[in-house]
Amino acid sequence: MLEHSVHLTYRDWSAVILPSFGANTVRLRHGDKDLLRFPETLEQLRAAPYLYGMPLLMPPNRTEGGTFAFDGRAYRLQINEPRHRNHIHGFMADAPFLLKQLSESQATSVYENDGERYPFRFRMTVTSKLDEQGFYQQVDIANCSNADIPVMLGFHTAFLQPETFSVPIGKRWETNERHIPTGRLLELTEQEQEYRQGCRPRGLPISGFYTAAGHLALIGDYGYRASDNFTQWVLFNGGGDQDFLCIEPQSGPVNGLNRRDGYIRLKKGESAQFWTAICRGGER
Repeated sequence: MLEHSVHLTYRDWSAVILPSFGANTVRLRHGDKDLLRFPETLEQLRAAPYLYGMPLLMPPNRTEGGTFAFDGRAYRLQINEPRHRNHIHGFMADAPFLLKQLSESQATSVYENDGERYPFRFRMTVTSKLDEQGFYQQVDIANCSNADIPVMLGFHTAFLQPETFSVPIGKRWETNERHIPTGRLLELTEQEQEYRQGCRPRGLPISGFYTAAGHLALIGDYGYRASDNFTQWVLFNGGGDQDFLCIEPQSGPVNGLNRRDGYIRLKKGESAQFWTAICRGGER
C-alpha cells in the first residue's frame, strides 16, 4: 500500500489518490480491471513521476530554453531536459497538496503556490470523485496575484496499454530537433489517421503533438473525456514496448507560453476550471 494514499470507492469503481504527491490518481479500477499504470511503491513513482497515474502538468510538455515573456517581463524555468536545453512538464506532479475534504467516493485537495513551482501566485484545487458513471476529476486554478497570469494545464495520463484506442486528433505539429513545434501544422500520416479512427498499439512506437478535433478518446471499452478548454492531445508510449500509452490532454500547444494564443490569460481574482472523466464506453 502506498504511504499517505487516499482510497475512494463507489460500487464496482475504486481509486487511489496521493494528495501529497501532486494529488495524482495513481490507480483506477473498474471491477477487477486496472485502467491506469500504477506504481507499487513511492520510490517507483518518484523515479518516473510522469509515467504512473494522472500526473498534473503546469506548464505541460516543453518550454523552449526554459524562458518566456509575459506582459513585458522575462521569466525563467529550470532546464530539466538538459539534452535539448528545455524545461519540461513543470513541477506540479509532486506538489504537496493538502487534503481538505474526504468522503467514501470523493476527495478534494488544495495547493497554494507562492511562486515556488510556477512563477505566479495561484491556488489549485483538485476534486476527484467516483459515481455510477465512473471517474471524474475537476481542477480549479484561482489567480491569487495582483496582476494577470498565464495558465497552461495538462495531464500525462498513463493508461495500461489497451488492445485498441482512438483519439480525436486533428493535425500534427511539426517539431524541430529539440522537440519544439515550428509553428507549422501538418496533415496526419496514414498511421496517425489510425490513431484517430482506431488503432492496435501493441509494439507500435507512438509519439506526437496534435490539435484536438474532439474531446473523447476511447481506450478499449472505456472513454477518456476532457473539457473543451483542452485544445490539444499529446500521445506517447515510450517506444511501444513498455505496456503503457500516455494520452495527454493539454490546454495549449507545446511551448505555448511562447505563443500569444498558447495560454489562458487569467485576470486578478479570476479562476479557470478544467475537467477530465474516465467512464465505461465514454458515457458522461
